[in-house]
Amino acid sequence: MTISSLLSIDRKKITLMWFLVPISVYMVVFFLYPVLYNVFIGFFELKLGRTPVFNGLANYKEMLSDTQFLGSLVTTLIFVSASVSIEVTFGMLIAFLLNHENRLMEFIRTFILIPTVFTPLVAGLVWKSLYHPDLGIITYYMRKMGIDIGRGLIVERSLALGSIVVVDVWEWTPLMVIIILAGLKSLPTEPYEAARIDGAGELPIFFRITLPLLKPTLLVALLIRSLDALKVFDIIWAITGGGPGTSTTVANLRIYEVGMNHLRIGYAAALSNVLLIIGVVVGVFLIKFIYKNERL
Repeated sequence: MTISSLLSIDRKKITLMWFLVPISVYMVVFFLYPVLYNVFIGFFELKLGRTPVFNGLANYKEMLSDTQFLGSLVTTLIFVSASVSIEVTFGMLIAFLLNHENRLMEFIRTFILIPTVFTPLVAGLVWKSLYHPDLGIITYYMRKMGIDIGRGLIVERSLALGSIVVVDVWEWTPLMVIIILAGLKSLPTEPYEAARIDGAGELPIFFRITLPLLKPTLLVALLIRSLDALKVFDIIWAITGGGPGTSTTVANLRIYEVGMNHLRIGYAAALSNVLLIIGVVVGVFLIKFIYKNERL
């Protein structure tokens, strides 16, 4: 290899490196710096209009006795577990139904994405009107069918969180459908042909071939939705505002109250750091499963 060819390769590498500069700057300015700054101010007693005072781990010690935040973490985990499990299950069932090539299925696949296009805030406001205790359509027909919903779906403590889960499932199940459908389209055909030649039925084929091959896709879908559901805020703020009482107060809503209502920016930063750590742990756990499955 001549010196001129080596120099041309180096020029190509340098040119390619320049294409990485914009995204690198974006990541540093809008991701890395805010995260590091948030970690930094989590060690201060910082209130708007006052001089920051370094207090070490005092914010994190206070968090351990903050029953409202700890309760909001439990509510968040219940919400994530319920909504994500339902979305992945429904998404898989619908993806199997849509896994056919014809014009009708193409139309349905496009149509089914409509809920995901709505921003969570808009979706929350729409569903709030549907859930209205006196004027909501859903409330009216549920009472018409004799279903006991007390004062209303978003007024009763026992029903409010479940009603929020329904909204989240409505909005994000289509995303799970698209991800899982893409996974189904990428599966190899040879194992299915061999299984059918051997006389295997549809159920054994599903449990012994489809599910194992689809496992990485399901884990990716689970990872995406779990991390997104952990930071839920918009729909709950729009529909219930965290009520009735604290029955739908998730961690992000509690952080918002501490930072915006109580103006305790340092303590709010510490609480959001804890939520970030939980998200990282969940992400690493699921990513390990994905890579472990790929090696197998």
